Amino acid sequence: SSDPLRAPLIRAPPLRAPTLRMINQDRPPSSPPRPLPASTPRQRNMQNAASASVGAVVTSLFVTPFEVLKVRQQACGSSGCGMVQLGQTLVRAEGATAFWAGLRPTLLMAVPSTVLYMGAYEHIRDAIQAAAARRRNGGGGALASLAPMLAGGSARVVTVVVAAPLELLRTRMQAAPAGGAADG
Repeated sequence: SSDPLRAPLIRAPPLRAPTLRMINQDRPPSSPPRPLPASTPRQRNMQNAASASVGAVVTSLFVTPFEVLKVRQQACGSSGCGMVQLGQTLVRAEGATAFWAGLRPTLLMAVPSTVLYMGAYEHIRDAIQAAAARRRNGGGGALASLAPMLAGGSARVVTVVVAAPLELLRTRMQAAPAGGAADG
């Protein structure tokens, strides 16, 4: 008869909702904040370049260890190196910093490439949209709707052509054991 499931429920007093008291409640509200001044195209370009650069650096820091493992695993050939085993061997033989082999060329490639891509994309997109606006009656609407895709593809082609030599250098550095190649 001491069954906990059959024991009477304990009744707690009802909870009262807390009252919120705003800080400086007795003071009149201040004037609304002034809007920020509109940025110039040059300021927007600099802001885009800065944000693209930060994004490229953060991405490179997180992705480079996985790329090093991928390249080293490909170098193993058909012997079947496992990722975990390869990572453990890499740490024992070369230290944890080996995971970031080739980081400098990665950054030298990623930061300018990202800035180049963003700048080229916006410039090409704006040019296509301007051309479409001039040809509204002659099918410019279809061209305007394709502007992001055309600009993205064109900007990517420009970026790949510029970055390909650095990509080759980075891959060679990641494949080489520490001390085997200069880590730029």
